[in-house]
Amino acid sequence: MADLTADYVVVGGGLTGCVIASRLSQSEKKPKVILIEAGSDPSSNAVADQFLSGLSLQGSEFDYAYQSEPVANTADRVHTLNAGKALGGGSILNYGGWLRADASDYDEWGQVVGDRRWTYEGFKPWLRKSEHFYDSSADADQHGFDGPMHVISVSADESGERKYQLREPVRKSWTELGISPNPQRKNGTVIGLAEIYENSRDGMRQPSYKVYPLDNVQVFTDTAVDRVVFSGKTATGVELADGRKITTRKEVILCAGAYRTPQLLMLSGIGPSAALTEQGIPVVRESPQVGQNLHDHFVIYLAFRLRDPSLGYAMGSASWQNPALFKSLPWDWIVTEPLPRELAGKHSSETENRKRGLWEVMTLYVPPGIPGIPIDGTHIATSTMVLCPTSRGNVSIRSSAPSDPPRVQPNYFSTPLDRDVLIHATRQTLKALLATNSMKPIVESEAPPSGEGLDGLKVLTADATDEEIEERIRRTGTQHHHSGGTAAMGKVVDAEGQVLGVQGLRIADASIIPIPLSGHPQATLYAMAEQIASMVTESM
Repeated sequence: MADLTADYVVVGGGLTGCVIASRLSQSEKKPKVILIEAGSDPSSNAVADQFLSGLSLQGSEFDYAYQSEPVANTADRVHTLNAGKALGGGSILNYGGWLRADASDYDEWGQVVGDRRWTYEGFKPWLRKSEHFYDSSADADQHGFDGPMHVISVSADESGERKYQLREPVRKSWTELGISPNPQRKNGTVIGLAEIYENSRDGMRQPSYKVYPLDNVQVFTDTAVDRVVFSGKTATGVELADGRKITTRKEVILCAGAYRTPQLLMLSGIGPSAALTEQGIPVVRESPQVGQNLHDHFVIYLAFRLRDPSLGYAMGSASWQNPALFKSLPWDWIVTEPLPRELAGKHSSETENRKRGLWEVMTLYVPPGIPGIPIDGTHIATSTMVLCPTSRGNVSIRSSAPSDPPRVQPNYFSTPLDRDVLIHATRQTLKALLATNSMKPIVESEAPPSGEGLDGLKVLTADATDEEIEERIRRTGTQHHHSGGTAAMGKVVDAEGQVLGVQGLRIADASIIPIPLSGHPQATLYAMAEQIASMVTESM
């Protein structure tokens, strides 16, 4: 590949990068678009088409698997930070949950950046545009029916055959604890008990590069970008790892993710001047918030031993035979809740404006890679996480060498609010699985993970102390791979993703999301990319 020129150069062929490149290439102006992806093209790998393969693809050639700095609040553990390294990015590694944030999340986003286009009302057209919702009778104000991404509920999948045996007991257990059903998520409110939606089609994954066609895009895979090239304060292109350059006539658009995008900015001379000068990088634009504000959903996975595994409640059992049950991750319900009033009162300054839920629980009929817990039908599991963490980490550079991974300090579980939220949510999870009339006859006990560094963990019960729960969280809690915020809108970029203080450089990935959201990110990211692509198209 010789040096090239394009109207738009998109760096990062992940979830949002494919949307941006595809939409720009479809515009009436027919610009030349180049999409550059450091990872490979996974289209010939059949394993990448299946959701359950996510367990094996994490840590594979399709995953950067960055290693964090030791996190003091999690027993000084180093965390593996999974991030897609392939065409399609995270849409190759995730488990397909299509779970929007709460309407109040989007409203806060719009308020923070001072732009109504990022409120719920501003977001809705783009949420609808990306979506091909399965139920044509659903509220047309809330759902889209003509978009490229097929979205379906778990119980409607596989012609209704995908019904898990514990579906009703799990639902009833949360009802016993006073959780209200919220099946339609009316007015964009996610609080309560709802069924999980997936972007599954015929039980298969829908990677971004397949859903958003790249026929009119010049795509380069296995091609790493070292830095953005500037002439003064104007981005003129990118420099590749082999020294070649690609020139842009209009814009460079970074879609490299919450870890790599701030690293690329700093390597290109945009960031905290002290950090750049220390590494001998000429400063193009002093931008102290680059790499700051890292947020992620922090989670604890719990495994629960079944009283009678022969009944086929969990994947791996000899009785688990229906092919429909193997199509996607075995789950069905999601619970989203705020803190109870007595706990929220301790944190009034941080929660008084939060109408949305602060914690989430999903029940999984397979233990998702919990150390020492077999996938043989003997255990089910839960995912319990903080949705709107107040803990913040940061991303920085180790050196001026682009091949060095970024230095990431996630700083999980570092605030009193986050601790109270996750301890409370874990207690509610234990009650639902161990102490309700619906689940107590089915579940024998919680089963601690085992392995290196996990000696001495106590079995958690429904009446476990706060101290026992907190110790388990600190020793086993991890991130949910929902990172963002490191090039925040309103701090590093404007409301259209344009990098402040320079020209010709834009960002359109999770790094620009200024606040944590009480949903899983991909539904929001597709809509965000649709809106930013429209903004770029309008400026052509």
